[in-house]
Amino acid sequence: MSPFGAPLIGLYDDRLVALSIFIAISSSYAALDLGGRVTAARGWNRSAWLAGGAGAMGLGIWSMHFTGMLAFSLPVPVAYHWPTVLLSLLIAMLASAVALYVVSRKKMGRLRAWTGSVLMGLGIVGMHYVGMAAMRLSATCHYNPLLVAVSVSIAILASLAALVFTFGYREDFRGTTVAKILSAAAMGAGIFLMHYTGMLSASFFPTTLLVGTYHAVSISSLGFSGIAIGTLGVQGVAILTSAGDRRLAMQAQELQTSERFRQIADNLQVVLALANAEFTELLYVNHAYRVIWGRTLESVYAEPKSWLEGIHAEDRAHVEESLQRLVGGESIDDLECRVVRPDGSTSWVACRGYPIRDAQGHVYRLVSSAQDITDRKRVEDELRSSERELRHIAAQLERERARLVEAQEVAKIGSWEADLQSLNVIWSEQAHRIFETDPSRFHPTRPRFREFIHPEDRANVDAAFVASLDKRSPCTVEYRIVMPDGRVKILEERWQAFHDEQGKPVRVAGTCRDITERVRAEEELQRLSGQLLRLQDEERRKIARDLHDSTGQDLVALATMLGQLRFSIPSGNRKSRKLLSECQGLADRCVHEVRTLSYVLHPPVLDQAGLVDAIREYVGGFTKRSDIHVELELLPNLGRMARDTELALFRVVQESLSNIQRHSGSREAKIRIDRASELTLEISDLGRGLSDAVTRGKEERRLEMGVGIPSMQERVKLIGGRLDIESSSRGTTIRVTIPLAGERS
Repeated sequence: MSPFGAPLIGLYDDRLVALSIFIAISSSYAALDLGGRVTAARGWNRSAWLAGGAGAMGLGIWSMHFTGMLAFSLPVPVAYHWPTVLLSLLIAMLASAVALYVVSRKKMGRLRAWTGSVLMGLGIVGMHYVGMAAMRLSATCHYNPLLVAVSVSIAILASLAALVFTFGYREDFRGTTVAKILSAAAMGAGIFLMHYTGMLSASFFPTTLLVGTYHAVSISSLGFSGIAIGTLGVQGVAILTSAGDRRLAMQAQELQTSERFRQIADNLQVVLALANAEFTELLYVNHAYRVIWGRTLESVYAEPKSWLEGIHAEDRAHVEESLQRLVGGESIDDLECRVVRPDGSTSWVACRGYPIRDAQGHVYRLVSSAQDITDRKRVEDELRSSERELRHIAAQLERERARLVEAQEVAKIGSWEADLQSLNVIWSEQAHRIFETDPSRFHPTRPRFREFIHPEDRANVDAAFVASLDKRSPCTVEYRIVMPDGRVKILEERWQAFHDEQGKPVRVAGTCRDITERVRAEEELQRLSGQLLRLQDEERRKIARDLHDSTGQDLVALATMLGQLRFSIPSGNRKSRKLLSECQGLADRCVHEVRTLSYVLHPPVLDQAGLVDAIREYVGGFTKRSDIHVELELLPNLGRMARDTELALFRVVQESLSNIQRHSGSREAKIRIDRASELTLEISDLGRGLSDAVTRGKEERRLEMGVGIPSMQERVKLIGGRLDIESSSRGTTIRVTIPLAGERS
């Protein structure tokens, strides 16, 4: 028997106990959500989120403890000293502020985690026992020291778990909703276990002493309902505000990325445009359109095909025909036409267009570009004119020398002639202009030509010159020359050896021209092509991620709810149960198709495990969808390669298998990867091949090959490789060869 007499027997209200547990779990979920927003916020927003989060989280923890205390009823009236109750609430908020501050740091080591958990745990313990001290009743409270120590330990361990969980899920992309709910349940379990352990440690003994009722209030059912509803309302508002702030942050980030792309695109001198599949809506066009077409961006946005009005009347029909082919799903490459501006000036442009397809092969976007090639066309026209003149002058190499000089000056093409017997060398004036030499100081028997050649190109030029001496046809070579001030020019040189009656070379004559601007333009065009492919891949990756993380998860939730709904329909209502089963089957099929589409757009295993595993997994799904048997001969120890290289090779495999399914008629295919001095990827089939199209015109040949071939060639070219196609009536083989220099295993 206790020296204080028999203790009062208390009872718990199961409904209030369940409510306290629910509040503990909801508070934990709010903590997980608020931890991410505090971490992501900056400046005064961070302080605001920290203060608001501490208030919402502290109110939730305090409400759980207060609800648990109210769930415990004694056979004597109980009131509460409201200043002490308010103090316990402030302690809970302070402990919550400590927790949110710790989890919002960049790093959380063991020392910081344990320090934060001890402070938070002691705060929760203090809140609990201060709240117990607020009780005013005709009884005295005595505590079991062992159980008090257990409750303190539980509070510290629960706080440690809360910090770890909140820190782990503070980033928006970490974890799913189900995972957060499970984590919140684990955290909530620790909170209410600590509370009820603390309650178990207290024993109440009746006393005849008068109870102080100053500042003491009793809690009615209505008042308690207001506290619970208010607490849950505050938590709901906090979670909804956090979700809204997260959405606004994501939208701001997407807008920033879009603006960065627009800034880059608007500084290009090439027109870039993005339209829908029918070209009835223009989604984007950069400022280069205003420069080249001389028309406003507003006009082309209002009427997407108004740009056709600027095409020269003689070229318009051909351009409209090409546009129809683009809308029909065919790529357009190197379409040259003239643009007439409103002021009457004319420019030549080279147009390209590419359809962007989804996993089913349907076109849903059109990408096009237009580059001003007026200078190049002028040079080409002048070059063609000068070449005709040169051939005429060569037939006549001594009586028409004056006309040759004039033609060279017009076309900016230099010429030279070398006598292999006397070693006399003659350069034209234009050749001196290209090499920037002084004709008055040029010694005919001591040519300085080789001194100009870039050291890395000398061996190639020498070998080409020696090989051309035995040829009867002209030889062409490109090489770099270095000016005295360090500038580098790129030249295209064309020469031919002339032989005597015995076949011995006696004289060499040639032409040279500066092609630096043309090469730079081609390099820029290739860079833009690579940029478009990367943008396409990023768009695929984003769409795949959105399908998997948003649409896929929603469909899974829908299928789950349909399965739960089935148990609520009486077994006698067969028609409704059958209809619900069909709906659930349709939802499951949609989940499977969305996941398949997400994988086809961008397989995550390619980034995680590498090319070999990605090909194996993709081929498995392809075989199931197409019923085409694919034999794999892959190196198990291929190792990882550069990200662009693995993505390009995977896209080649993906496009090749798609072409086999749609065009070859073959039921078998083989994929082989070999690695020696270079990496070789081969995709072959036993179908009808492309041999039927060889005898047709060039346009029909391109249609037979399909629009994926140019895309594959462009991808392989961008990673420094080579793509070859061998086709016959016995099948087709696509081979990609990539040098391994610079690649990491």
